[in-house]
Amino acid sequence: MSNYPADVTVVEMLPRDGFQRLDAFVPTETKVELIDILSETGVDEIEITSFTHPEAVPTLRDADAVAARIERHDDVTYRGLVPNPVGMERAIEAGVDKVNSLVTVSETYSQHNQNMSVDEILAGVREIVELAEGTGIDVEAGIGTSFYCPYEGKIPMTDTLSVVDRVVDAGVDEVTLATTMGLADPVEIEEMYRAVFDRHPELKMGLHLHDTNGMSLANTLAAMQCGVDRFDTSHCGLGGGVVLPDGLDGVGNTPTEDLVQLLTRMGVETTADFDRVETVAHEIADRLELGAPSHVLMGGTVDRVLETVAKENP
Repeated sequence: MSNYPADVTVVEMLPRDGFQRLDAFVPTETKVELIDILSETGVDEIEITSFTHPEAVPTLRDADAVAARIERHDDVTYRGLVPNPVGMERAIEAGVDKVNSLVTVSETYSQHNQNMSVDEILAGVREIVELAEGTGIDVEAGIGTSFYCPYEGKIPMTDTLSVVDRVVDAGVDEVTLATTMGLADPVEIEEMYRAVFDRHPELKMGLHLHDTNGMSLANTLAAMQCGVDRFDTSHCGLGGGVVLPDGLDGVGNTPTEDLVQLLTRMGVETTADFDRVETVAHEIADRLELGAPSHVLMGGTVDRVLETVAKENP
């Protein structure tokens, strides 16, 4: 266990990545209720919404209202996604603690997703950092398509490293690489993070997890061995917007409950309380009619399995 961080930060993505994925608009009061429930699970950070143009992401068109109405806990960092300086101005007005400044490595994806070139997006990141000065708001650069792109396929590592260099030069506080398509494997994760840390040894790094190929928890371990200690997950695995084959329609982000179970069993410190996380996952799955989209919700815990075995074999 000596190669792993002593403690890990868990970032909850359900209110942004999860609700963004849904076809139906989740009412503002429901969003607020669920964020308030998530605030009591012990997770360190919650990405509460996206300050994006309402026509671009209509399911999050109530971003300002959500930010104004949630109950804030002193031990939780509330952050919002900002795609551009206009979104940053809204985030400042909303009083968030932190912003996720979105960048995508793929030129094609950037044009499709934000209608801008990579250079234009990176210029916006620099402006977002400037807007944050004196506000107390931390700026994280969330780098999408760091490994694979739905349009360009595998992304060359040199392209991702170049974007990392440029956001660091712009003055961001943290960098998170995103497995946007969920296709990265542990070898690719290790190669990428070792390369980043070789260039920027003191950089605060995170990993945004998707689980398309079922390797996200293995990817977590690989990243932890490289020194990464912050991970984006979503209760019930709800999230992701990349078009996937029919059999993978329900696959999204790594379930928070699965990651927290892993950390808890390993003895890696996290402020997230597994029992509370599991309870909230059941509640969210019931309220949003999601079924059982994670191993924990399907009963894949040590206690649940042993209890079942004991009942069937008295």
